[in-house]
Amino acid sequence: MPGWQRFSEENRGRGVEILSVAIDAQSSDKPRHYVEEAGTTFTTVVDQENVLSDLYGFRAIPNGFLIDEDGIVHFSALGGFDIRRSETAEVLERWLSGQGEAPVGEESTDVDSGHSEANAIFREGLELFNAGSTDEALARWRQGLELDPDNYLIRKQIWAVENPERFYEGDVDYTWQQEQLARGL
Repeated sequence: MPGWQRFSEENRGRGVEILSVAIDAQSSDKPRHYVEEAGTTFTTVVDQENVLSDLYGFRAIPNGFLIDEDGIVHFSALGGFDIRRSETAEVLERWLSGQGEAPVGEESTDVDSGHSEANAIFREGLELFNAGSTDEALARWRQGLELDPDNYLIRKQIWAVENPERFYEGDVDYTWQQEQLARGL
């Protein structure tokens, strides 16, 4: 987030508005400390139900969409959209400087039935989680993950509930996440 905050500040006079979307099943309070720590001045909303994943077919983050004031998507990148990457910075600069349209990403936004069904099961689990039935919610989320094993959004929600210290105390522990993947979890 600090990189996006710098980008926002540096490009404020160019009509840039950033909207970030956190995906967190537990609550909007969970990602709040990252927003506050980064000192962001742009808006961050929380997609607690994983709706954007259903709409656009992504299974992981970060993603990016360049949308003009008329709501037209001029560019999309599913996965790896990070301002620290030179490719991302180049796309943004080209678009902002009017050097032609940034191409809409090649990624498919076709959502397969397994992905949609997994997200529907995720939302059922979310209802259980919000009702205080954490074990039942985790069981449903695991069923969703079995249908869509590449869905890192569901996987990370399971991990975050079971291992909150790896997500909400200090920096997110990406090394631990890689270790879990290597173990097949």
